[in-house]
Amino acid sequence: MVRKYVLAVKAMDEYVLQVDFVSGSRLLLDMKPYLDKIRFRPLADPKVWNSVVTNGIFVRFGNVELSHDELLSMAEQEHNF
Repeated sequence: MVRKYVLAVKAMDEYVLQVDFVSGSRLLLDMKPYLDKIRFRPLADPKVWNSVVTNGIFVRFGNVELSHDELLSMAEQEHNF
């Protein structure tokens, strides 16, 4: 049995990623700070950015893949000052 975590994803303006979890929680993750990293550079292309999909476990933008754990970790780092 494969457990699903992510219900839906949406690429929003200004490189904000909306992630809706099966728990009912919603994450708005600002991806702009990551666009200068080699791994995330392809997301700067609007075509790639708007291609976001999920299979319930991973969020994918073409060849760029993030797990739900990684998304939550990125959100935590965003708030550590």
